Amino acid sequence: MRRVLIALAAALLAAPVLAADLPDRPVRLIIPAPPGGTSDIMARLLAEAAGPYLPRGAVVENRGGAGGNIAATEAARAPADGTALLQCAFGPCGANPSLYANPGYDLLNDFTPVILTGAVRNVMSVRRDLPAQNVQELLALARSRPGQLTFGSSGVGASNHLGPELLRSITGIEMQHVPYRGSGPAITDLVAGRIDVFFDNLPSILPHIRAGTVRPMAAVSAERLPELPDLPTFAEQGVPGMAIDSWFGFLAPARTSPAAVAALNAAFGRALADPKVRERMATLGVTPLGGTPEQMGAHVRTEVARWAEVVRKQGIRAE
Repeated sequence: MRRVLIALAAALLAAPVLAADLPDRPVRLIIPAPPGGTSDIMARLLAEAAGPYLPRGAVVENRGGAGGNIAATEAARAPADGTALLQCAFGPCGANPSLYANPGYDLLNDFTPVILTGAVRNVMSVRRDLPAQNVQELLALARSRPGQLTFGSSGVGASNHLGPELLRSITGIEMQHVPYRGSGPAITDLVAGRIDVFFDNLPSILPHIRAGTVRPMAAVSAERLPELPDLPTFAEQGVPGMAIDSWFGFLAPARTSPAAVAALNAAFGRALADPKVRERMATLGVTPLGGTPEQMGAHVRTEVARWAEVVRKQGIRAE
């Protein structure tokens, strides 16, 4: 513990020095989503908390559209001086390089990793009257009715689209994809019984689970969720490999100097260590992450490879 405290103290003392490696301008956080969602709220929370450790603070710029490709393309073309960051998410930094023939950017060559910031856990829920009580019964039902069960998503390439595709890839079942313009309309139809299955982020589906209007069937994570401790994971129900986080992090344009990356990592690392920030993240259902740029780089490469295989095997394309 003493070593940890010494290391933390050294990092805190070094932060002002590191900030001198950044230009005297605000850091732009380019967000691949419109205002109001978890991604946007997270960015604004971290921008405020990291501001004191940056020369001119940080500002949030929302660039939604094209599954995150618009934001990623803009960030890739920004000056590589530490004043522009792309907020990574599942789509632009995981699935899109395989889903789109030309997303407008080369993820692994146009960016350099800075820091992982957080992850949102996911749950597979079903309509209340679906005649299956657990994952194995759902698989048996799907096999008895090939292609008749439906699953909703908030759009092609979203985590709630590729989650069921991963399940199909692992188990060989057939289900029909019903895309919506966002998770809200999909939840509405799940509650009404118009679709059978929906994978969703815990924060948005939890109120409906607690209200009893939908039925949770599996935690889409490596471990059970604190908010739903009685809900088993897929692995506990005989389907390993079904752990999917909707994660966040920051990438800088390629050729950003190591010194600037270190300064940004330190500033946002301090923000993530702030008890008030962690408390707010907990209310959002977001698990704080953090770590080194190298850890984020390894995570991004793993995600790209994982979803490339699912996209290839399932023959999924986005236009």
